[in-house]
Amino acid sequence: MTRMKLWLLTIAGCALVVAGLLMMSTPAAAQEDPGKYIGTKRCTSCHRSVVNALKESVHTLALQDVEKDKAPILADFTAGEDLRTVQFPGEDTARPFTADDVSFVIGTGRYTQAYVYEVKRNEYQVLPARWNTVTRRWEEYKLAEAWPMPASDFSTNCAGCHAVGIDAESGKWEDDGVQCEACHGPGERHADLAGDAGNSPDDATLLAVRGAINNATDPQTCGQCHSRGVLTEGGVGFPIHYKPGGDLLGNGAYTLFDPSNTDFWYASGQASHANMQFNEWYFSAHSSALQNFRDNAGDAAKDECLSCHSQDYRFANQQIAAVQAGERDGAAPDPVTVQTARFGVTCTTCHDPHSEAGLPNLLVAEMYASCVGCHSNAGVQSGMVHHPVQEMYEGQTVIPEIAGVPGSHFENDNGPSCATCHIPAAPVDGTSRASHSMTPVLPGAPSVPGLKDSCTECHKDQTDAAGIQRLIDDIQASVTERITLARAAVQPTSPAWVTSALDFVEGDGSRGIHNYTYADTLLDAVEAELGIVQSGS
Repeated sequence: MTRMKLWLLTIAGCALVVAGLLMMSTPAAAQEDPGKYIGTKRCTSCHRSVVNALKESVHTLALQDVEKDKAPILADFTAGEDLRTVQFPGEDTARPFTADDVSFVIGTGRYTQAYVYEVKRNEYQVLPARWNTVTRRWEEYKLAEAWPMPASDFSTNCAGCHAVGIDAESGKWEDDGVQCEACHGPGERHADLAGDAGNSPDDATLLAVRGAINNATDPQTCGQCHSRGVLTEGGVGFPIHYKPGGDLLGNGAYTLFDPSNTDFWYASGQASHANMQFNEWYFSAHSSALQNFRDNAGDAAKDECLSCHSQDYRFANQQIAAVQAGERDGAAPDPVTVQTARFGVTCTTCHDPHSEAGLPNLLVAEMYASCVGCHSNAGVQSGMVHHPVQEMYEGQTVIPEIAGVPGSHFENDNGPSCATCHIPAAPVDGTSRASHSMTPVLPGAPSVPGLKDSCTECHKDQTDAAGIQRLIDDIQASVTERITLARAAVQPTSPAWVTSALDFVEGDGSRGIHNYTYADTLLDAVEAELGIVQSGS
């Protein structure tokens, strides 16, 4: 099966993939006190299928108790004795730590595994060496100059994002790993209301039960752990005092490291440390998609446009459809409108936090389908050209007067897709992790070991990175200038397709890079129709 046919088949799944933008100035709706953390076991009684799907996810396995069963430990303890040698409290001489010293494993081992030692009851220290599962080597994991130290205390530095319901003062927590209440917030009030509701609750009772738990559509829910920044009360770390449904950034208690901070970002626009997906998203165009839509759509703004501009629109529509199909009890929620939408292109637009069954990296659809589900001209008003990235990249005919020109990248079975350039692998902690900044690494970017640019990684015969960058710059400058000159030359009597062709090239957004031959063909036709003579080449 060709790549084109495969993509066309998977595009059917795009209905699941929609987008929107976080309105950071709009805090989550005020809720009553949700009570205490109650643990996932109590959630299971009503949400068994969801909990079962979550059991083997990377979230649940973020922290694993190996006191009795050492099977989750992936490290080779026949190697790395020098890095594993520590002075244990109460022992006379230093020695390499072994699997028997490990009480908890941090991480599934997709990239690395770190290990936790129990100093005494409810007091844990992260051991100063970890196992790199990619290189299959031990590496130093030095959180402080000495060990044990406050900086390597698990309860105060790590448990906030690897356990649920942490009480840093006592060192106790409710659940190992990222379980239900890590994202939905404390469930005591929700569970109590559900228990009191009986077997046949009316619509008002169901509404109260559902309103007592955070639905986790707010991207700040993910940002509480998938970010790095500064805590106002002092120090660098994670905002462990945040609870789902709260305001992560608006109260000023937590400030993200932005791309100007070269200690945490590469000059090419990707984060250089782990767990910075929220930082990258927040400073990307995805995070401003809803506000930009509201600011620029004007009278053309329709509620249906929110299918690609609002994640809570999609979420509400899923619930409405479930009620209509008899799959969900109670009254359907009110539809989300242009005025009421709160979130745009968010984490759950592309990721399912509960499971990665069938697709890697918790994706809800195949990667290309996820992108072109919104980055295309499909589904817009008749006669309107709107963000036709898929059509340009693939070379589809959009302007009837001008035949499409297949894109060489798209036609090549081994050619790049959206993710190849826009989700580059950035070196982080000795491995490579997918960037969420959506920023390609251009050939002219400052060189960083392990950070491959989006062109020469495939075009290995092209060794002149500076020359390729000049070519990119020249193409984009030329396309921009040609569009500007052509728009100035358009007359009231000019054919309608001329403006549509210019909208097509400009709406693609790449200024000729996605499919230069097609963009050039369209502009040639426009210039011929308008009598524009190109000077130079």
